[in-house]
Amino acid sequence: MQGEENLRKSKYIKLFALCISVSLTFTSFADLNIIEYFNELRPQTHINKLYTNERKDELKKNVVNYNDIEDMIHLYNPDILNNWNSWENNKSSQDVYDEYQDAADVLYDSAGSQDSDMQEGMMMAQGRAMQIQADKNADDSYTNFLSNYLTEMQLVLATKVLDINYQKSSYELLSASESVKEAERKIEKAENALKYGAGTEVELLTAKKAVADAKSSLIVAESSQKTYKRKLLLNCGKMSSEDIYISPIDVSNDLDISNINLNNDYQMALAHNIQYEIYRRKIENARTDEVKNEFKILYESAPEKIYNDLENKYRNILDAIDTNQNRQIAYNLANDNLKKAQNEYEHGNISAKELKTAEYNVLIAGNNIQTAKYDLKIAVENYKYAVMGYSDC
Repeated sequence: MQGEENLRKSKYIKLFALCISVSLTFTSFADLNIIEYFNELRPQTHINKLYTNERKDELKKNVVNYNDIEDMIHLYNPDILNNWNSWENNKSSQDVYDEYQDAADVLYDSAGSQDSDMQEGMMMAQGRAMQIQADKNADDSYTNFLSNYLTEMQLVLATKVLDINYQKSSYELLSASESVKEAERKIEKAENALKYGAGTEVELLTAKKAVADAKSSLIVAESSQKTYKRKLLLNCGKMSSEDIYISPIDVSNDLDISNINLNNDYQMALAHNIQYEIYRRKIENARTDEVKNEFKILYESAPEKIYNDLENKYRNILDAIDTNQNRQIAYNLANDNLKKAQNEYEHGNISAKELKTAEYNVLIAGNNIQTAKYDLKIAVENYKYAVMGYSDC
């Protein structure tokens, strides 16, 4: 009986040893000039960035500046700090794999001592699952660095977007507040109309509902602004309860949109995409067929995803430009209507409340232009970060 158990154990071990010996080939990155780019991403240089004491003191002040976000995150974000503190640059892929493989071997050894074939099969399956999981996690030091670096740069972009949205929320909050005032003026108008027989109860109820809706929108706008600020401060490593001043951002774009060449930018985005390089390295490090094939599928589908992502981000830029133009047209129209209303008011043809409505429309149209500028800023930042290789694929 013991001899049969040893035979079964030996058979399984030889089978799994054969599975992990299969190798996989893939296209070289040299054709995309990838090697030169990733050689410039040096772990120690990035992790141990040198900051003067004056610069550190500047970043510790109760001020968040858009251009300082990347440095604040690198120095003070707790998750990023934890990632780099736990990064083990002296541990090789083989070291990591061996640790997991030892756990798998324990399961394989236990399988040979089970009382039934079913129990033995279950233990072998668990061992195999552990081995595959080991293979997925067996990254070399540089791959781990790339993963952490990608996480950091994606957080930088997300935090910049938070800052832009926080700035935009001021205009949204102002519009929401003015909408409440305008809705309340319409209630008074509906009440007077009903009083003199020129309106109905339904019109008055509709006006009251409009006030309730406007106040609800104001609450949402206030909550959104607080949420943006809290997340922004936490990402920058600051306490959300602190009295932090957030500097206004420049909404002008540092990207010449008219000269964007999607095909050229795609080649850059592909050559610099960190997740794409991680897939390549995982294929290179993998020992098992399952893991090699899993990452090969991701690797081979990545170029199309990168292109589609970049194309969508470019379309977002074009949509944002179109929105800016349309809102400028709406603002010009509101201004024209205000001039007409002022003339009508001077001649006694309209009431003061009607003039207020025309002024309200100009204010809202102006705020809409400002929020559209912030949305274009977000679209441009997303596109730039995709070209720099920081998007998922």
